Amino acid sequence: MDQNVGHFVLVPFFTQGHLIPMVDLGFVIAQRGNNRVSIIITPFNLTRLQTTVDFINRSGLPIDFIPLRFPTEELGLPKGCESVDVLPTENHLLNFHQFYKGHAMLAEQLETYIRQRQQINPSIPTIIITDFMNSWTRRISDKLSISRFGFCIVSCFTWHLRELFQEYDNNSDGDLVISDVDHRIKLILPKGFVLGSSQDQEYIRSDIKDVENSVHGILVNTFYELEPIFVDKYRKMTGKNVLPIGPLLLCHDSNMDKAIRGARSLVEKNKILKFLDSMDPASVVFFGVGSIVILSMIQIKEIGKGLEESGYPFIWVIKCFNDDMRNGVEEWLRNDRLEERTKTRSFIIRGWAPQLMIISHASIGALFTHCGWNSTLEGISVGIPMIAWPFSEDQFPNMTFITQIAKTSIGIDIDEEPVYSPNYTVKSDTITKAIERVMNGGEEGVERRKRALDLKDAAIAAFDVAGSSHTNMSFFLRQIFNKV
Repeated sequence: MDQNVGHFVLVPFFTQGHLIPMVDLGFVIAQRGNNRVSIIITPFNLTRLQTTVDFINRSGLPIDFIPLRFPTEELGLPKGCESVDVLPTENHLLNFHQFYKGHAMLAEQLETYIRQRQQINPSIPTIIITDFMNSWTRRISDKLSISRFGFCIVSCFTWHLRELFQEYDNNSDGDLVISDVDHRIKLILPKGFVLGSSQDQEYIRSDIKDVENSVHGILVNTFYELEPIFVDKYRKMTGKNVLPIGPLLLCHDSNMDKAIRGARSLVEKNKILKFLDSMDPASVVFFGVGSIVILSMIQIKEIGKGLEESGYPFIWVIKCFNDDMRNGVEEWLRNDRLEERTKTRSFIIRGWAPQLMIISHASIGALFTHCGWNSTLEGISVGIPMIAWPFSEDQFPNMTFITQIAKTSIGIDIDEEPVYSPNYTVKSDTITKAIERVMNGGEEGVERRKRALDLKDAAIAAFDVAGSSHTNMSFFLRQIFNKV
């Protein structure tokens, strides 16, 4: 038996922010030796990733996408609701609970698939790598006596904060004291915020904790040089071998490769690149707030006004979650004539955008982000300062990290309470001021941009051969095969 070959079964949680880095992880594992990778998916998500699948097939990488039937009918969800961002917005929390439970109903199909593969290649070890949201994979690994590792798609800083939240009163004006950090940290949180879930989602927090406790080790999409203090703290907190192996997005090294990452864009990449090529270096603001943030029509209008009044060129990604929203956006754009007035310096994308390809371009000067860890890592890895506008969950700690620890970004300036309620609208002048501050920030802005470039260099070095993340991945693979 070839001791350096394994079958890695990757089990994501079905939302873009979790699925994309899991696919990146599959790329990296498949590129190391002759390992076989199976990425568990559903028919709807497979259709979304068709350009990625086609790219993989052309490349010859040993990666298979294994579609399992998602039980939408049994869950009372509409057909095709196989990703968080396509769940009905009405009763969204209830729909999410049902969707979350649906993942566990994939267990029998997954077990059957693994058993079939083991019969075909009984000498090749099977290793499950599971998203932290999928604690149900433990039953399969225990039943089949196979190794199981956790894949963490958030920062170690965030997980450390999870422990500190028990002692932190976010109704007070007190700062957060973190040992080994040489200054006090101010967390900006909505009232009653609980990291990981609200009270009625306690079972999700329990599931995540179960994954931490039961896996053989934890892979994290970060790099040691970015948050060394917090990687060490997370290792101590879990008692596990925590291995930073990112930024995994750096496995994509061409515009074509970056353009196919994630879902299919409705806009041809050449049209986007033509626009970017026509702009001056570091002059364009990219505005995108992820795949599941739902903005009101009032807020969308304020964003458009703020981008226009800033005077800077911009690319704006507008996500519409239903036909009513889509029709409302198109009607407003048509009546307001924003695109007509800014046609020489704007590019508006409806739906999914190839964000990594766009922000990697030299003309991008700032990333306006919701602070999801994927987008945060993208901004760090391409070396641009960010404007942080978080909406939920780990996005708030991520904002704290990039504004107060990495110090490559600014937070959007909001002083009113409640800070991030669904009915709160950030005004256009706040957006304009934030853009001006990050794009033309004087000496502070120059230093912020320099730190961003330094972190980019550190990320590339970590992911490169002999770097910390590359070495950690090698250690992970040796650890598995030495146990066979």
